[in-house]
Amino acid sequence: MSKGSFNNLIFVLFLVVVIFISGIFLALSLRLFSLESFFSKTNYLIYSNLFNQIILGLVGALLIFLAIYLIWQKTQIDKGNLSAVQKTSFGEIKISIGSIKHLILKVVKGMGEITETRPEVNILKPGGINIDLHLSVKQDVNIPELSEKIQRKLKEYFLETSGIETKEIKIHIDKIFYENKK
Repeated sequence: MSKGSFNNLIFVLFLVVVIFISGIFLALSLRLFSLESFFSKTNYLIYSNLFNQIILGLVGALLIFLAIYLIWQKTQIDKGNLSAVQKTSFGEIKISIGSIKHLILKVVKGMGEITETRPEVNILKPGGINIDLHLSVKQDVNIPELSEKIQRKLKEYFLETSGIETKEIKIHIDKIFYENKK
């Protein structure tokens, strides 16, 4: 099991616990059962058997441990994922995701067929980047031709200016603007 899926499993477990507790609070507020009967039943369930007390204590300790683990994981932000790293003979160069997005916008800005651009950048561990480019285009645009032109320009531009290799450039056409011709 990977670290990401383990963290997702823990997160889902906490969501289930929170939903369960929220359901109890909601049922109490709607007077579906009384607080006294709820406490008397849970007291009986917990304290009637030593085994139940041990299980409840273990579940509580596990939930506290998992909460601390999730908080610790959240604070361990991998700073390397916030920028693309290029190694040179003199050291390394870090280019932020924001800078990469500005470079993308610069390349796409001059194309008259595009009305809106929203880039998303993913930094890859072994090096390079993936780009998801969400576009709005004008009517009557040859979308495959435009997409290939953008992909080629971006790939060449990033390699020339920053040395960053673009592994994959996905083009998403979100809107087509139609102009009324009168």
